[in-house]
Amino acid sequence: MSHSSNGVAGAVLYDLFIRPRAVRPEPRFPVKRPPFDPSRAKGSSFEGGLFDPKPVAPAAPSPAPAAASAPAAASAPAAASAPPAEERAPVAAPSDMSVTDASSLIERTLADGIRGPLRVRGEIANLSRKGHWYFSIKDAASVLRCVMWQTDASRVGFSPKEGDAIVVTGKIGHYGPQGSTQLYATKMEPQGVGLLEQRFQALVKELREKGYFEESRKKPLPAHPRRVALVTSAAGAALQDVIKTARELRAGVEFLVVDVRVQGDGAAEQVAAALRAIARRHRELAIDAVIVTRGGGSREDLWAFNERVVAEAAFALPIPLVAAIGHEVDTSVIELVADRRASTPTQAAMLLLPDNAALAERCDRLARELRNTMRWSLQAMRERVRELESAPALVSPALRLARERNALDVLGARLREATTGEIASGRRVLDALATRLVRQSPAARVAGALARVDALRPRLARAVAQRLASSRTEIAYLERRLRSAGPEETLARGYAIVTDEKGALVRSVTAEGARAGARLSVQVADGAIRVRVEQDERNSGAET
Repeated sequence: MSHSSNGVAGAVLYDLFIRPRAVRPEPRFPVKRPPFDPSRAKGSSFEGGLFDPKPVAPAAPSPAPAAASAPAAASAPAAASAPPAEERAPVAAPSDMSVTDASSLIERTLADGIRGPLRVRGEIANLSRKGHWYFSIKDAASVLRCVMWQTDASRVGFSPKEGDAIVVTGKIGHYGPQGSTQLYATKMEPQGVGLLEQRFQALVKELREKGYFEESRKKPLPAHPRRVALVTSAAGAALQDVIKTARELRAGVEFLVVDVRVQGDGAAEQVAAALRAIARRHRELAIDAVIVTRGGGSREDLWAFNERVVAEAAFALPIPLVAAIGHEVDTSVIELVADRRASTPTQAAMLLLPDNAALAERCDRLARELRNTMRWSLQAMRERVRELESAPALVSPALRLARERNALDVLGARLREATTGEIASGRRVLDALATRLVRQSPAARVAGALARVDALRPRLARAVAQRLASSRTEIAYLERRLRSAGPEETLARGYAIVTDEKGALVRSVTAEGARAGARLSVQVADGAIRVRVEQDERNSGAET
């Protein structure tokens, strides 16, 4: 196993083929497996592709960041490395000192007495955010002054304000020029749901809406994997747990271990790069499944597995993925995206790897059942043979042939009857169709039409004559009504029609054409009379 200078180790092949113990018999029909070629897994860097066969010169080991090389030490309190308080000699204070000496003594005493960062909760007061942040945190009884330098303040993921309940992480110190004891804060998060929890919940909500956690898209685990890629830290205890479990199960599975950082800067990118490389080359390397795992730690230690880049790489993985991150109470995004989640690395191995001892026991049980089934089948066949030996057909073949001939004769008679009936029925249908065809010939249809025309011609003549007589009667009636409504009948009763010289009707004595001296025409029943108006009288009429 080699480590590259960038902290990404190459693939390491762990041969877990455990020979069967002497108490177990060798199988009668062994299944041959092609040997695994280790030269296909000698890469040491992701830059040239996962498991790049190019030789890589060994690099001098470089000191790794504390967050990646020693996760356990990062989470342990710093005071654990210091000698116990009862073993340290008490600080002897001189009887007479300057203010500066007293301030230095206070600063040294605080540094020696309080080792490691403090986490203090309270409410923000007197917040000033001009580059560096100056503020106080207080509770019901006390106030503690705090300062956060600009580089640390730029990493705070929310905007604090007066009265916010927060948790501040930092180191206590004494500032001599102002004579103040204050907390030098390096981290700030809201109380209740912390910043990391807020980021976690937001990412989980987004990925759930996109369908990353749907059970329908999750792939089933292979029943008998032959090669498993294990993405973890080669120096971590999780790797040893998986290997130990595989050996105890006598799984006969090859492990291709991809050494990556599991916490600290760059850990998420390395895990995602490993998953993407496995996705590209899983067919070439005959990888059946992937385990991503690491041991327990704080929420910050496990945060690399809550990054979006890791979730997307796990979602795009074309082969089954088992994730076991932290302890059982811890839940990470990659575990929600994975096809199966395990509470520990050991459980991840047990979920994915077959138990050879259990398989052998199952094979023995199936062999026993197969032998019993074969025994019962042979017994049933023997009894059937005995029954057939005593059957009359076998005792007297001639009788069996006679029965078959009788059955054949019966079937022949039925066939002949059925054939005759079908032929007769077909002929009847054919005759009916011929009759219909004759009726539908053009000559027959024309003759029928002419006969119908001859029969309808007298009816047409009678209908026309009746229609003409009825029309004449109606016309005479209308003529009489028209005449009775016309002017001739009115004039014959003694009425007259008066018109002026222009032919306009004169309806009143006040009309323009009826003035004195005007000439009028009076139309009566048998002619017209020309008159001249002498005088108009409204009551007695005109006088000529």
